Amino acid sequence: SIKEGEHVTLTGRTGAGKSTIFKLLLGLYDPQEGQVLIQGQPASALSDSQRRKIISCVEQNFSLVPGTIRDQITLFDPAISNEQAQYAAQLTGLDEVIGHFPDGYDTPCRPDFFSQGQWQLISIARAVAANPRILLLDEITANLDAETEARVREALRQASRGRTALSVSHRIYESLSGRTVEIRPQGQ
Repeated sequence: SIKEGEHVTLTGRTGAGKSTIFKLLLGLYDPQEGQVLIQGQPASALSDSQRRKIISCVEQNFSLVPGTIRDQITLFDPAISNEQAQYAAQLTGLDEVIGHFPDGYDTPCRPDFFSQGQWQLISIARAVAANPRILLLDEITANLDAETEARVREALRQASRGRTALSVSHRIYESLSGRTVEIRPQGQ
C-alpha cells in the first residue's frame, strides 16, 4: 500500500518481480490474486487517456518518436499545452539547451541531438508534462556517469515534488528520501 505523495523504492534481486509490479500498475497485467487499485479503480480498467493523466513511467531507455523536440515531450497529446511542455523542460534543466536549436521546440528531432543523460532528462520531462499524480521510475540512472546521474537525480527531486513516486533503484531512493520495500519471489 502506498499513500498519496509517498516516495517508495522497490529493491530485490533480478527476477523478484519489481518490473512486474510496474506492469500491474500500468494495467498491462491483471493480478492473479488481490487487487491493484489506483485512486480506488482497478489499474487495468483505466483508459489510456485516464492513465496518462494519473500515472507516467520513466524507463531506462528513451523511445524517440518521429517529430519535433516538443513532440518528444508531449507525445502528440493535444491536452498538453506548449506552456506545460516548456515547464517540463525547465523542470529538468533542458529549456535553455532546447532554446539553442534553430526552431527551439519546433525543431525536427534527431537521435544525435542529445546525450544519453539529456535523453533521460527529456524522458522525465515527458513523464511530468501531463502533470500526473504518480511517477514510476524504472532503473533510470543505471547507465549514466556520476555527473549526469547527479543532474538526473536533481530533476527527479524537482519532478517528484507533490507526487507519488515509485522507483526501482537504490540511488533514486537516496535522492527522493522515501522508504524501501524489498520484493522477494514467492516462497522466499
